[in-house]
Parts: sequence; structure tokens; C-alpha cells
Amino acid sequence: MSRDWTQEELQNASKAMKSAGHLGFEEFCEQLNRTIFTAYCKDADNNLIKISGPYNGKEELEKQLQEHFSHLKVITVLSEEDIAFIKENLE
Repeated sequence: MSRDWTQEELQNASKAMKSAGHLGFEEFCEQLNRTIFTAYCKDADNNLIKISGPYNGKEELEKQLQEHFSHLKVITVLSEEDIAFIKENLE
């Protein structure tokens, strides 16, 4: 997609992308704003559980965990950048 496309051309291209089974322009832009976050949790047997995925923020992942995995105790939620920083400073 080009920066000089009209709004109509952009909408038509977005519709064509959606009909082909791809993300539309709006969904594509939304995905760009997401970051991979990893939640480290413990289950009832004290096993460490790691859950990762693309989210708009740590709060969004924490909310999903509360709604769908309420049996887990969340220890921390870290971004890819957080994890890279920790690894770098442990060396």
C-alpha cells in the first residue's frame, strides 16, 4: 500500500485483503501496536506456567488471565524488551 493512495483506494485494498483471508488494513495497523508479553504463573501444584502472546499492554494479558485462567497465580508479566534487558544484565 502506498502513502499516496486515496482513502477509497485504501478501503478497497483492505476489503480485498479481508476477502482473501488476510488482515484488513485496520487490523494490520492494530497488530503493529502489539508487543509480545509473557506471563509467568504458578498453578495449584506450584508448577511454573509460561503464557506468551501479542497484546496491547501488560494489563490486557493480566485481564485475559483473570478471565480465562483464574486458577493460576500470576507472578509477573514481562515484555520481550523486559526479558532481553534481564538476560543482558545477568551476563
